[in-house]
Amino acid sequence: MAASKTATKKTGNLFSAAKETGTKKDPKSKDQKVRIRAKDPDFFEKIKRLQDLQEQMKRDKAEADMISDEIKELSKAEWARLFDKTGKNPGSVMVDSKSKLDTAQVMFVPSDKYISINEDRAAVLTEKYGDDIVTEATTYSFNSEMIEKYGEVLSTLITDCDDIEEEDKSKIIKAEVNFSVTKGSIDKMKEYSESTEVDITEVMEDIQPVVALKNVEIIKG
Repeated sequence: MAASKTATKKTGNLFSAAKETGTKKDPKSKDQKVRIRAKDPDFFEKIKRLQDLQEQMKRDKAEADMISDEIKELSKAEWARLFDKTGKNPGSVMVDSKSKLDTAQVMFVPSDKYISINEDRAAVLTEKYGDDIVTEATTYSFNSEMIEKYGEVLSTLITDCDDIEEEDKSKIIKAEVNFSVTKGSIDKMKEYSESTEVDITEVMEDIQPVVALKNVEIIKG
């Protein structure tokens, strides 16, 4: 019987085999790059111009992001008012403003996706709006340290094994608990608003659905 056990172990373990066949990442080379002197007489000016344009793009993007956030907040308030008035999710809407004959407009697109939340935030939301507003999901995975320690044993016998130290058995499987705002919560914001006697805008700020802007334009005449 002992010889049979030894023979089984000599076949190696699944975890070690997977590790051996896995792709190993080599550290990135920090060698200095070969330098080539460009012969084009305009090369210097092109690099200088490209650098200037890239810096300008960074400044423009920063300003655009700031204005975009402001428009999102203004559009969110208008959208929430319409939701409160009709009692139904308006979905994507066009928000506009006129100046003389011209019309400035943008499509405001709310989605049934939400900013990530942690356990503390989940507790706050469930206390305020009820258990159904938060979904809890648990992901189980192997503890890498325990795999390294007991890989050979686990590849032949994973349960009821006397070779695994008792205090380590509970460490082999790891559980990661994640919390998220429940799918469909955006459609129930009117209910949440009425049950808590707060504005829909406040509900929206609490659950934070992901919103986007599309088709920003000025229509002449």
